[in-house]
Amino acid sequence: MNNPYEIEGPAVVSFSGGRTSGYMLRKILDAGLHPDVHVVFADTGKERVETLDFVREVGTQWNTPIRWVERPGQFTQLIRDRKMLPNPVMRFCTQELKIRPMRDFMLALGHQHWTNVVGIRADEPRRVAKMKAAEEKRKERWDIALPLAESGVTLDDVTAFWQAQSFDLQLRPDEGNCDFCFLKSRGKTVNLVREHPELAQWWAEQEEWMQQNRNERWDRNHTSAQFRLDRPSYRTMLNQPDLFKDTDFDDNDLIECACTD
Repeated sequence: MNNPYEIEGPAVVSFSGGRTSGYMLRKILDAGLHPDVHVVFADTGKERVETLDFVREVGTQWNTPIRWVERPGQFTQLIRDRKMLPNPVMRFCTQELKIRPMRDFMLALGHQHWTNVVGIRADEPRRVAKMKAAEEKRKERWDIALPLAESGVTLDDVTAFWQAQSFDLQLRPDEGNCDFCFLKSRGKTVNLVREHPELAQWWAEQEEWMQQNRNERWDRNHTSAQFRLDRPSYRTMLNQPDLFKDTDFDDNDLIECACTD
């Protein structure tokens, strides 16, 4: 029986800076990191400091080189270049801040086709199905490998693993990925605004920039000045957080972000 963690190159191991992809990385290292298999972390500019520290610590503790890649100007410049905000329907932030920098990294190494190793667990069946369906439809330069799903790994397995380690990501699960990702549920977002208003400031400023810089063409195309139209702006939540009760909101995220855990 083949070991799904034995990844042959050329390949890129997508390390998001979360516990699940960290668990996957450990399994791949234990199976033996083959030549031309690259561990890559894409920095969007909106990860928490704790995430960045965790990525560095993984590299140090496990003696593993981790390549950091990023889009020039990161998230702020992406919004300026696109002249619009990403939203639940047009989530171009994942494509431009995560997928494209990793693709450009592999192309710069001279690869024309490779395997993209992604940390999606077996207890995330919707994400597994979505990833496989997307792979069948699109003609990309890479194949997708989902070793965690193939091995039947669940969140309980990941949690138990990190509880046994000498270090861990110093964030709750709802605090991971981009600090105030618009795909987080409203309840989670309001709680985070109360806890870390300084981090929500950037999101409020982007909505305000969009409001100030929209022109008639954008208005005709219904370009929104908010990341989400189905809830208050970030500035409103910052200025009046006590108006929003946790019980008023669905505690489930709108949709899983492709950035992964």
